[in-house]
Amino acid sequence: MLKSWDLFMTAALDLLMESPQARAKVKYYKIKQLALLTVTDDKKHFIFKSRNVDEIEQFIKLTSKLMLNVDPTEVKEEPQEPKTDKKQGKKKGKGNKK
Repeated sequence: MLKSWDLFMTAALDLLMESPQARAKVKYYKIKQLALLTVTDDKKHFIFKSRNVDEIEQFIKLTSKLMLNVDPTEVKEEPQEPKTDKKQGKKKGKGNKK
């Protein structure tokens, strides 16, 4: 667990940029009024506890920007089958029969 915000942010940014398996998580504990910021790639773990809203917002903005700047050549898209409209027949069931 890192004590300094600056150390955490630089370590988190480096890990998120170098490892495609890296992920970030924010968990908020309402009773303790504490946020736990975590960045991991299963080999390295960086954790930071914070009660400062500005730090939490900065972390969320950073991770959001990193997710939007993903290299499109790394994203593998699987071909999707075209959706067909299936006509639904009459529903069978108990109804008011006359």
